[in-house]
Amino acid sequence: MINNQELGSLKISGSGEAGGGRYEEVSISGSGKITGDIECNSFKISGSGKVQGNLSTKDFRISGSGSILGELNCIEGKISGSGKITSNVKADDFRISGSGKIEGDFRGKEFGISGSGTVLGGIYCEKMKLSGSATIEKSIEAEIVELSGGFRVGGMINAGEAQIYVGGNSYVEEIGATKVTVSERPINVNGIIGWIAKTFGSNYGYLHVKTIEADEIFLENTIADVVRGQNVTIGNGCKIKTVEYSGELKVEGNAVIEERIKI
Repeated sequence: MINNQELGSLKISGSGEAGGGRYEEVSISGSGKITGDIECNSFKISGSGKVQGNLSTKDFRISGSGSILGELNCIEGKISGSGKITSNVKADDFRISGSGKIEGDFRGKEFGISGSGTVLGGIYCEKMKLSGSATIEKSIEAEIVELSGGFRVGGMINAGEAQIYVGGNSYVEEIGATKVTVSERPINVNGIIGWIAKTFGSNYGYLHVKTIEADEIFLENTIADVVRGQNVTIGNGCKIKTVEYSGELKVEGNAVIEERIKI
């Protein structure tokens, strides 16, 4: 990021205020505020602190309800709690745990959400991993996408490989990938919950999607209008209006398919 020679550190405790600038380390504890753009090597908010400007840093952390009212550019970043960034985020590795929010797009290498995090824009990265009840308002574009829990993706998932574990009722507008797997995975497959699910076929929810298109497709607990692929397996808990396939179609369990079309 920046050469740290002759750079000082900025620390705000309580309700203090400061201007932007270039620093080695910046930390806000409490409800402190920084007005102006910040460039530093390490940045941390604990509490409800606020930056009114853009932030560029190597290491970024928010714990609490802090906010960045601008764009964020970092190498590694994490929001734990209800913190938010009101614009775009660019990072090599970024994680949200809790109810954190990004109000713009995310672009980078790896991105993860655990909890009820929200992204109002799209996600464009190499690997995306989501667990919980998170919401992505627009599209996800990644080489590898792993989703589990009850989630909502308002746009399309475009991936090399999409792996979805249904843990609640979930919604995706459309999925396009080389390989798509949607399966029911009990919360604790090694414990009593997993044993009950395997023995009695407990329902952990459904994935609702308009269209799925991929070369290799395996589906469980999926409700879809159109499924289109080469080799397609429609498994237990599926309700599909139309399946179009060019290779092999397998139907398992109590799956329901209204129309089958061999291309």
